[in-house]
Amino acid sequence: MWWFCFLMVVAGSPGETRAQAGLHPETPPGKFYSQLAVHHGFILVHSRDLVPVRHSNPTGITLDLGLHRLSRQAWQHCLCFPMSGLSLGFWEFDQPDILGQALTAQIFVEPLFAPGKRFSFSIRGGLGAAWANRPFHPVNNPLNQGYSTRLGISAQFGAVFHYRMAPSWRAQAGFLYNHISNGGVREPNKGVNWPAGMAGIAWYPQPPVFDRPEVRPWRETGPPARRLDIQFFLGFQEPESKTYLFSPGIEARVSRQVSRISALSIGAEWVYHNGARFRMARDSISVSPMQVGLSAGHEFLLGKFIFTQQLGVYVFRPYRVKDDLFQRYSLLYAWKRHVYVGTSLKVYRHIADLLDIRAGWSF
Repeated sequence: MWWFCFLMVVAGSPGETRAQAGLHPETPPGKFYSQLAVHHGFILVHSRDLVPVRHSNPTGITLDLGLHRLSRQAWQHCLCFPMSGLSLGFWEFDQPDILGQALTAQIFVEPLFAPGKRFSFSIRGGLGAAWANRPFHPVNNPLNQGYSTRLGISAQFGAVFHYRMAPSWRAQAGFLYNHISNGGVREPNKGVNWPAGMAGIAWYPQPPVFDRPEVRPWRETGPPARRLDIQFFLGFQEPESKTYLFSPGIEARVSRQVSRISALSIGAEWVYHNGARFRMARDSISVSPMQVGLSAGHEFLLGKFIFTQQLGVYVFRPYRVKDDLFQRYSLLYAWKRHVYVGTSLKVYRHIADLLDIRAGWSF
């Protein structure tokens, strides 16, 4: 899931490329468009618990309502013209008694490269919510190890090729990796992953015009930026039905900009894991539920947004139930000049563990 934080990778920031600079000048709007696409794929069996659904071939239909940004600032930011908007989807998993069907709603970003030519390509990322109608149940549906709540997380990543048929029409074909799960809120939560091919057609009420100005070196806007972030977060889990647990924590992170939209970071975090405390009480274990970890990673600096990917290791964790290594994926928004809000997901390999909301101050 390294791509989890690639979401909206060049979109939300048509202005200043440095999120921490706090400068976000207004830019001319782009062109609105709509897109209809069909999808067909196969379930990726990444765990033996998912063997009962290995022959599933999900089929879906999606409707995108988007804005194609065409400003000079957008071009300087990513050497592309990003598309972003809302994607609504319906999915039939080909296993109605186990996986059922799902509705998805995602915020997506799709930077378009080689714009203005007959053939072009884009990289697409999306993140949002999913509502699925056949969650795990120990009696009624024990074979569904993929998700155990009706409401969960939906994510998508892939590449799309475009053919401009007319000034207002373009056709697409691509390959997308799709995912739904409940973010570790409740077990079992192996996740449902399905690569799928897609084909679609997009229509613009007003034809887009692609003006590609000369590229300015990113260092011309000033020296590389540095940041110290202090973030407070609250994780959420439901280890048993109607048992809601919240885990508070704090993270300190130092980062340094290394390119137009990239920074490297190191950090440390502390969390009082109430999910671990609940399991220890159930199993009559008496140790501390506190966890301390160190991490290093990468950040995408996207205007008011920051998307991070970190690899961490525990240096203190008396109660060990999963790997000592973990990944953390975060999406932060610069609400004020120095104030950030957002969400984060801790993952052990392909298993999500702790979803949280967070707020912090940037120095």
